[in-house]
Amino acid sequence: MQKIRLFFLCVLVVLNSCVSSQSPPVDKFGIFEIALKSAGNYDNPFMELSAEAEIKKPDGSLWKIPLFWDGDKTWKLRISPDREGEWSYRIISADRGLRGRSGTFTCNPSTLTGSIQPMNGFPHHFQYQNGEKMWFMGETAWALFNDNEEEKLDRAAFEHFVTTRASQGFSAVHAMMLSEAGWGNSGGMPFLSMEEQILNPGYWKELDSRIAFANQQGLVVGLVLAWGDKNKKVPFPWRLFPDVEARKHYARYIASRYSAFRVYFIVSGEWHGEVNTRPGVEADIRKEFIAIGNALDEAEPHGRMIGIHPMTSGGSVREYNEAGWMSFGDYQQNYSDLHSRILESLTFAKPVINSEYGYYLRDQNGDGVPEKDNSTSIESMRYASWDIVMAGGYLVTGFGTTYFGGNRDPGPFDVDVAKNDDWELQIGYIKKFFTGIEWWKLSSNDDILSSKTQRGSDGRQLGRIAPPSTTYWLLAEPGKRYVIYARGLTDQLILKTEFEVSEKFMAQLVNPRTGEIKIIPDAYEIKDNFKWSPPDNNDWVLHLFKQNL
Repeated sequence: MQKIRLFFLCVLVVLNSCVSSQSPPVDKFGIFEIALKSAGNYDNPFMELSAEAEIKKPDGSLWKIPLFWDGDKTWKLRISPDREGEWSYRIISADRGLRGRSGTFTCNPSTLTGSIQPMNGFPHHFQYQNGEKMWFMGETAWALFNDNEEEKLDRAAFEHFVTTRASQGFSAVHAMMLSEAGWGNSGGMPFLSMEEQILNPGYWKELDSRIAFANQQGLVVGLVLAWGDKNKKVPFPWRLFPDVEARKHYARYIASRYSAFRVYFIVSGEWHGEVNTRPGVEADIRKEFIAIGNALDEAEPHGRMIGIHPMTSGGSVREYNEAGWMSFGDYQQNYSDLHSRILESLTFAKPVINSEYGYYLRDQNGDGVPEKDNSTSIESMRYASWDIVMAGGYLVTGFGTTYFGGNRDPGPFDVDVAKNDDWELQIGYIKKFFTGIEWWKLSSNDDILSSKTQRGSDGRQLGRIAPPSTTYWLLAEPGKRYVIYARGLTDQLILKTEFEVSEKFMAQLVNPRTGEIKIIPDAYEIKDNFKWSPPDNNDWVLHLFKQNL
């Protein structure tokens, strides 16, 4: 009898490992997700158990991705199919409840865009996975996933923020997965203990829901895995994980749980902070972060863009282009020499973003005087932003009342505060102009634009760095389109063209302050050069283009 019972138990294990299912259809670039139950008992499933899915795509190629633990005995597989047709999966695990589970699903055509990637043929720019071109206009929303009663930051405030920014034309936000302020959310804190790697699934379930909501509103979300520890003041820094293997394990967890969403990843915020608090030279710390990025990249099959974020000293992460996962020429935190610093990083055939250059009217000490570089007036914020985009870069802007959940500005988290209105409008004018033309074909040609007045250098406003009051820049597709930006000028600008014969160009005058685009009725005949005097010393854009473009 004992042998018979043992026989049937073995048969049950085999049958369980062979369970296969047909799941409902999934849209292309949508999300396929299944929940499975583990059989064993584990004190810390996050650390003690692993499972991986081997996924066969319709063309026969394979993906591999870890499953993630979602509390109790629940493990989930989550992917975003990028090809129409029949998909199948099979689970590999030491746990008998997960091992051998398999299934299929069909991926149907859809109108979903997918996440972002470098643009085909124009790698300094962005497109969605479906090929649709994307103007990257981001906002810093570090506390996007957190709740804080004092700042009146909760799920309702989050949803209002996201829908507001989406309606204003923003296409991306980036946020901390582990709060530098030590905040949790309605699901609790992210870890019960980082040192012992005891993860709290409730916190991460709320992140799932918020990222999905932001995606539904049209926003791509940049996910900062953790923060460098600045003088040991950061509550959830990379340093608290016991070793490099633990950090890599966490990175793989993030890849398995979140790469199916419309996201990109930032391996660390202010990674240099670790140099200040942990033994080892900077080069060794950098190698560690490259290893963490490698683990993240290897664990996720979707090809999501990956970067890393610096401190203001240096302000660049160009050095990380030695890593195979680095998807950006740079992801700067830089407040000075904004135009030239973008150009320096465009040497890599990748998009360049200044991800922290200003937080509009931020007043951290509440004395009524804005105290953040490039942020002390609407002119300073607008000049800084145009200096970035006129170099061929993109930006993540910020507002004092929203960027850190209200934590760095008097009063609560507030996306509706009246003092933000002018910048919310004027950053939209930048996007409106460029998305009305083939901006991805333009490149910096400052050297063929000159004036008797020299370009200025950074100044000071209310004691903070401010962009040059006088300057002029040129983006061009030579012979076809020229975009001239100028401010502070009373002298003529001279555009050197040197056409063999006269060419006829149409023109538009763009007011960056109001968004007005005025058509200049008479075409210009241009041969050797073109001379233009801006209407006054305010900032202006002149757009010259061939009529048949």
